[in-house]
Amino acid sequence: MENFRLRVFRLVAETLNFRRAAEELHLTQPAVTAQIKALEDSLGIALFDRIGRSISLTPAGSTLLQYVRRIESITNEAVAALAPFGGQEGVDISIGASHTVAVYLLPQILPELLREWPTLHVHVVGGSTNEVLAALTNHQVSIGLIEAPAFRPDLKIEPFMEDELALIVRPDHKWAKKTLLRAAELVQEPILLREPGSGMRRFVEEYLERNGVLRKQLRTTVDVNSTEAIICAVEAGLGVGFVPWLALDKALKLGTINTVALENGPIKRQMSTALLTGPEPKGPVALLIQQLRSAAAQLKLKTPRFPRETAATARVEVAAN
Repeated sequence: MENFRLRVFRLVAETLNFRRAAEELHLTQPAVTAQIKALEDSLGIALFDRIGRSISLTPAGSTLLQYVRRIESITNEAVAALAPFGGQEGVDISIGASHTVAVYLLPQILPELLREWPTLHVHVVGGSTNEVLAALTNHQVSIGLIEAPAFRPDLKIEPFMEDELALIVRPDHKWAKKTLLRAAELVQEPILLREPGSGMRRFVEEYLERNGVLRKQLRTTVDVNSTEAIICAVEAGLGVGFVPWLALDKALKLGTINTVALENGPIKRQMSTALLTGPEPKGPVALLIQQLRSAAAQLKLKTPRFPRETAATARVEVAAN
C-alpha cells in the first residue's frame, strides 16, 4: 500500500546506494534512477547530491525521509487495523532490539507471530539502547526492545521481564564449585566484559562499585563486543566473564561452563518495550508485546539456576504489569 515512488526514495535514502536499492526492489539500477528523477522533477527540488559515484541526501531529502518513514509507519498501522475485516495485504514490521533480545529471545517468539500473521514481513534491527531509541524516534522501527534503563518522557517505555547477568567460569576453574563468591575476589582473575560503553558492562561495573571494587582494579586485558565471544573466551581459558542467563542454555547443557553465585547478587536488569506516544498498538505489534510477556512467564518457571534456589526465587522474573 506504500506509494511505490516514495518506497524507492526511502530505500535509496537509507542505503545511499542505487545498486543496493535496486537489488532490494528487484529492479534495474536505471529504473531506480528514473524513479528518483521523476520524484525530484515532480517536487521541483533536488533530493540527493551526486559527487562522482557517491550520493548524499540534501537538506530537502533528509526532511522528506522523515515524512516518508512516518507515512510507512502509518500505512502499516492501517493495514494491520484492516486485517480483522479480511484485509490480506502484507504488513511490514521493523523491530529495533538490543543484542540479547535479538539473538536469544526473538527467535523463540517470531515463529508464533508469523503463524498468526502469515503475510507479515519482519525486519530486525540490532543496536544499543540509544541506537534502538533513535531508530524509533526516527520512525525506522515500529517498536524498540531494550535492556538498559532509559528515561524518555517522549516515549512509552514499559518493562516486560527481568534477566540477570551470570558470572561464568570453566568447569576446571578454582571457582567452579564455589557456593558464593565475594566481589573483591574478582580482582584476582582476568575478567572478560563487553566493550566500554555497553549497557551490560555498565551493570557489572555498578555492581562491583557497590561492593567496594573499583574499575581500575579489574584485570580487563580483553574486551569483546559480543556475548558469544565472551562465552568462547571463557571456554578457552582466557578468564572469567559475565553474560546474560538467556545466552547460557547451550553452554550449560554441554557442560563447557559453570556459573558462580555472587555475594549481594544477582546482577539484574530490566528488559523493556519502547513505543512512540499515541494510541495503543494493534495488530502484530500488540501481539508481539503479548508474546514477550508470555515468554517471560515461561522463563520464570524454568529450573532454578543455583541449587539453593527454589522455583519461587528463579532469577528471571516477569515485570509487574
